[in-house]
Amino acid sequence: MTAAADGPLTGPAGRAVDAAHRWFENHGGWAPPDEDTLTDWLADGVCRSPDGCLVEPRGWCTHGLASWWLILATVDEPRPPGRPPDPTPGPARRDGLGGAAAAHRAAEDDGRDGYVDPTTGLFVMTARYLRERGSCCQQGCRHCPFPG
Repeated sequence: MTAAADGPLTGPAGRAVDAAHRWFENHGGWAPPDEDTLTDWLADGVCRSPDGCLVEPRGWCTHGLASWWLILATVDEPRPPGRPPDPTPGPARRDGLGGAAAAHRAAEDDGRDGYVDPTTGLFVMTARYLRERGSCCQQGCRHCPFPG
């Protein structure tokens, strides 16, 4: 399922974003994808929803959850959200992710266990910390070093 290419994020796409926000309230351990992951997904013409379903960048899964691209496109916008940024792949397309990659690198360099995501305000564990923990918790950690 996909949203229209142009126009405000309303109708089914807006409801899918709202459904994802409700899903976040009942499911712990989630984190948005890092900049490189989102860029890779968009380069392949796909995205994921928070529950892990493979979807189109402007789409939502059969469970009604919006793609991470749609969710991140509305993070800093007032409700109702306006038009999301263009999901065209490229080095400049990192909309909605703020400085999460830089925060992760700084935390890793400083030997800290995690950092506060500058966009969401959530604490995110570093790949080093997760690797030292020894096993995957199956909660979809952003920097999980263990094979899926």
